[in-house]
Amino acid sequence: MTAILDLIPLFAFFYFAKTYGVLAGAGALLVATLAVYVVHFIKQKGKLNKQQWVTLILTIVFCGLSLAFHDEAFIKWKSVVINGIFAIALLVSVMIGKPLLQMAMKSVFNLTKKGWQNLTLAWTVYFIIMAGLQYYFAFFTSNETWINFKTYGWIPVMLIFMVGQFVFLKNKINTNLTEKSTEK
Repeated sequence: MTAILDLIPLFAFFYFAKTYGVLAGAGALLVATLAVYVVHFIKQKGKLNKQQWVTLILTIVFCGLSLAFHDEAFIKWKSVVINGIFAIALLVSVMIGKPLLQMAMKSVFNLTKKGWQNLTLAWTVYFIIMAGLQYYFAFFTSNETWINFKTYGWIPVMLIFMVGQFVFLKNKINTNLTEKSTEK
C-alpha cells in the first residue's frame, strides 16, 4: 500500500506537467507529496523515516523555489540532488565502516562485512548513475522527454539493477527469514 501511495505524487506531476506545463507539475507534485506524507505521518504514528524526511523537505524546497521564482530549473534539480544525497550517504557509511544497507537489511541477507560494503557501494553507484541520468534528461533534452524520463523512464534502469542484485544475492537470503515465513 505504501508503494502505491508513494506513486500518487509522481502521477500528479506527470498529468499536470504534460497537460499544463512543468510549473503546474511542480505545484501538483508539491500538493500531492504533502498529502501523501500527511497520510504516512498518521499511519506511522507521528513519525517519518530519514528517507521520507529528505524526500519531503527537498520536494518542498525545490517545488517551492520553482513556483516562487517561476523557474523550471529548481524542480529539475530535485531528483538530481535526492539521488546525490543518497549516494553520498551510502558512500560515507562505507567509509566509516557502518554500511547503511547492513543496518537496514541485515535480517534479510547473510553477508560478510565485505559483502555489505560491496552491496552498499553498488547502491552508491546506482544512485550516482541515476543522478547523472536525471541531470542529463533535465538539462539536455526537451521538457517532454525529461517529464517522460522522470515519470517512467528510470524504471528500466532500476529493473536492470534489481535483477543484477537478485543474481548476486539469491544465495545470500537469510535462511532464518525464509523458515519463519514458511512456518506461518
